[in-house]
Amino acid sequence: MVSQRLVGEKHLSLKLKHQGQPVDAIWFGHTESLPARVTLAFRLDADEWQGVKRVRFLVEGAEL
Repeated sequence: MVSQRLVGEKHLSLKLKHQGQPVDAIWFGHTESLPARVTLAFRLDADEWQGVKRVRFLVEGAEL
């Protein structure tokens, strides 16, 4: 994991490295910090924010 921060006081926004590439991720409804190395279950999500489209990971769970 590269970084993490709380957004909207309800969600965890993550910057990850997946297969060496930077990836944005979000875990809705999760507020607890994650360790630096974690296995995540996710699905791909097409997100549009302020007119910018991107692909991100939608985190469903974690194995600590």
